[in-house]
Amino acid sequence: MLHSFRLLSNIRRWLPNSSLALAIATGVAGCSLREYRQSADQDAYQVVAQKSNDPRWAQTDFDIEMDPRSRYFDPYDPDRPPIPNDDPASHEYMHCVNGMKGWPCWHCNGNRPELENPQWRTMLADYTEVDESGQVVLSLDSALRLAYMHSPDYQQQLETVYLSALDVTTERFRLDTQFYGGNDTTYSHLGRLRPGGETNTLNTTTDFQMTRRFATAGELLVGFANSFVWQFAGPDTNSAFSILNFNLVQPLLRGAGRDRALETLTRAERGMLANLRQLERYRRGFYTRVAIGNLGVGQVSRLGGFQGGTGLTGFSGTGLGGLGGVGAATGFGGGFFGGGAGGTGAGGGTGLAGGGAGQVGGYIGLLQNLQEIRNTQYSLDLQLRTLALLEANLDAGTIDLTQVDQFRQNIETLRAQLLQARTGLDGSLDSFKTDTLGLPPDLAIKLQDEFIRPFQLIAPEITELQDQIAVYQDSLGLLPVAPSVNEFQGVITRANDLLADYQTMFDQTDADLRRLSDELDKRKEAMLPVEQKLFDRDLDQLAADYQKRPEIMDRLRAELDTIRDLSSNTPATERLRRLVRWTRQLSDETQSLSLIQARARLEAITVEPIDLESSRAMEIARQNRMDYMNNRASLVDSYRLIAFNADQLQSVLNVRLNGDLRTVGDNPVEFRGPNGTLTASLEFDAPLTRLLERNNYRQALIDYQQSRRRLIQFDDTLNQSIRQQLRNLNQLATNLEIQRRAVIISIRRVDFTRAELNRPAAAADPGTTASAFGPTAVQNLLSALSDLSNAQNNFMSVWLNYYAGRMQLVRDLGLMQLDEQGNWLDLPLDQLVAEAEAAGCLELPPALPDEYWTLADQLPTEEAAATTSEPSAANTAISPESSVIQTNSPLLVPPEPSPSE
Repeated sequence: MLHSFRLLSNIRRWLPNSSLALAIATGVAGCSLREYRQSADQDAYQVVAQKSNDPRWAQTDFDIEMDPRSRYFDPYDPDRPPIPNDDPASHEYMHCVNGMKGWPCWHCNGNRPELENPQWRTMLADYTEVDESGQVVLSLDSALRLAYMHSPDYQQQLETVYLSALDVTTERFRLDTQFYGGNDTTYSHLGRLRPGGETNTLNTTTDFQMTRRFATAGELLVGFANSFVWQFAGPDTNSAFSILNFNLVQPLLRGAGRDRALETLTRAERGMLANLRQLERYRRGFYTRVAIGNLGVGQVSRLGGFQGGTGLTGFSGTGLGGLGGVGAATGFGGGFFGGGAGGTGAGGGTGLAGGGAGQVGGYIGLLQNLQEIRNTQYSLDLQLRTLALLEANLDAGTIDLTQVDQFRQNIETLRAQLLQARTGLDGSLDSFKTDTLGLPPDLAIKLQDEFIRPFQLIAPEITELQDQIAVYQDSLGLLPVAPSVNEFQGVITRANDLLADYQTMFDQTDADLRRLSDELDKRKEAMLPVEQKLFDRDLDQLAADYQKRPEIMDRLRAELDTIRDLSSNTPATERLRRLVRWTRQLSDETQSLSLIQARARLEAITVEPIDLESSRAMEIARQNRMDYMNNRASLVDSYRLIAFNADQLQSVLNVRLNGDLRTVGDNPVEFRGPNGTLTASLEFDAPLTRLLERNNYRQALIDYQQSRRRLIQFDDTLNQSIRQQLRNLNQLATNLEIQRRAVIISIRRVDFTRAELNRPAAAADPGTTASAFGPTAVQNLLSALSDLSNAQNNFMSVWLNYYAGRMQLVRDLGLMQLDEQGNWLDLPLDQLVAEAEAAGCLELPPALPDEYWTLADQLPTEEAAATTSEPSAANTAISPESSVIQTNSPLLVPPEPSPSE
């Protein structure tokens, strides 16, 4: 009891104040998990903000936290997440393994009932349009919002940039002043039968250290330690002792210099800059992936993270080979050449007039499929309406059964093709939802077709009107031979409604012709004089056809009024016959009006011409592409490894200083100079064995040459890609006019063949059969309808591929601009080129920092003179004052190996 009282008294005497106790308690407890996470976020976001010093790749408001409305948002505490559902058999080993109880707190944070955010479906309407039936109305803008919200791929890019920022903070920390402190308290008891008798000793030792690595590769260690000892036996003594010591090591040859000491930090900083550039390029590729299904860019890659730690923990400086090589594993050091040089355009297809340009991907590809289905449906509807006419002619004996059956068979084939196309569209939509948007395939989605609407050459309202007229014709056939007054009045009223709908379609066609008039100058810009003359002639014919429509409308209205006003003395069969004839005229005029509308919409579709020389385009790409900047920087990374590995071939020559200062007596702060030590030493190790270092150095030389060749090849690939893209765009622009003419021809053929079938048969002479249609009448109509559908699809595919190709060209030139929501700002290419040239980009190659040659000035004159030898890949450097290759750089020339090597 007495010993315990003395112990407490001495502890109170040696603890100066409560702040030390608080410091000890804080050191034991440490920061909370939340504080550690938030501190890491703050440092990483600060690094991103520092590197976002150029508007071309600046990432404003960078954040890796997912939106609470995302499907992948985790609503639980990120530092104490609940345990997810485990495999039952495997889970048993977490609680009992080999007969031993497991950790009892696996379920302390609760159990997670499901992996995804349970509320994400209910919040869809907050940021995207949802119709009354609960379907998400998918436009290009909403698809992009959904992709940014839910895409795991995009989130991974953000997190990779974040981890790269953590690597930078790790490497900065290695060159920062670091503090360490701790306490070691021990109590020992020796029994009374031991030599010296019973002793009870309490020893508490507290130490603090400060370490600092310098940019010159030196390292300083400063430490302070004190110890308190209490003896609870015999005289019951106590003692105190403190020591202040330091140790400084500064290499002068091997391992010395800023080229060695700053390499890992330099790589981390440059890698972080490269990732910010790559993230911005990825955002542009992410838009093209959503829009046209073409990513066309590489992903962000992390430089550090070897061996399970942050920073360049596994960096050895041996390039593509060796543990921690930063080439093969990350794309740095051996060439940051991810992403390729861009696409070369879409593939070709087959069909009328040389075929279209193939299928576009992404959201626009879904719309392309949708419109192709509509074109097939239109052809099917038109054939179904014609089938009734053919069957009537079959009953009248004016056409043979073989032709009618051929028509029927073609209808069934179209139905099968339509079913297959719709199934394919559903499958493509599911893939788009899961692969691109990150959404489940069962999410109900409705495509908004505003983008593709110009390619609905015939308005759905006209098709619906034609269907209504066909139904009306069938209803007339169901009337009695002598319909009653009320029955006849009812069909007249319905005829008036159809005529009103025709008037609406007439007004719509008038608006389409006005839009065509607005596009005439743009259409004629790229035409030759001969082409303009033919174009004007076709438009004059179109205008003449359209100008007949008001007169036809008046005639149809007057004829219907006449039929309605026929006196009751007119036989009912005569009135019905005249009404049937009027209905056929309305059907024919509706079909003619639809073809005029199709021609007007077809001629109004234009493309933005591309007038850019390939050589100029290549220079623009070199100055503005983010990956080109990164490739050039990556080559210099390989170049720096030459000096980094050459350093290891030198002798070891280190200056070492160490000393300490101790206290006198039992006063823990009474330091005295005479009670101290100071030691200075010079360590030398001759380069007798440098085989591994020699091999690493030789590999660095080869890696540099390989990286240089890859950059040259990358430049060639980029040049080839851009040249091919320009060729493809020129070919597509020409092909668009070919397909446009093919559609025009197909429209005329359909109009002519239907008119032939609708022409009333000539009256037969007494005792003879009615005149029959030609043997190829049905085949001509089927061929015309098939060619019209193919021509429409081909025309649309060429335009969409041109649009996609122009989008890819702007992206691959490095000129694509996105708004804050990530949408493409579709600006004219001439404007983008002018803005890029006005920005005044750096010419190639850029000057390297002057600090890179600092060590060259620090070397002794004799050593610099000794290194003058023939120029080679090992002793070349780029002058910071010019682009001239300088030789004999002492930075890159190792000391001569000893004869023993």
